Amino acid sequence: MLHDKKTLLVISLIISILMWPVIDGLKENQIQPIASAISTVAGILVGFVMASISLFASAKENTLVKNTTKTGYLPKLVNRLHYTMGLLLAVCFVFLIVLFIPSGVAISGFKIISLVINFGIFLALNSFFNFFVSWKRFKEFSEHM
Repeated sequence: MLHDKKTLLVISLIISILMWPVIDGLKENQIQPIASAISTVAGILVGFVMASISLFASAKENTLVKNTTKTGYLPKLVNRLHYTMGLLLAVCFVFLIVLFIPSGVAISGFKIISLVINFGIFLALNSFFNFFVSWKRFKEFSEHM
């Protein structure tokens, strides 16, 4: 169930919508440490994903890597890892933007910073869920190397 990208998107969307009242009530001095921490964690996870991808590149002569490349499993796993890495990089970028948005700017009564944070929370949840699924698949694969 959680292996499906659409399910992860829906779960992330529901949670981010439910978090709107909390996000909208945050003050500027509360936003900056949260944005900084989330961006940092996402950046660290990008490093883990890059390391796992580089492991495959360095193990091209491994029998398991050769065989799973032929069956098509390895390219799917690597694509999933790239997808996860892209999401994590997007999280870093969004929360870095949050650090520079003035808190008083609003459009139609909605604070821009709250909208961007809510989008960032959606991305963060989705990327963390995807990271968990990708890491689980990578772990299962690497145990047989």
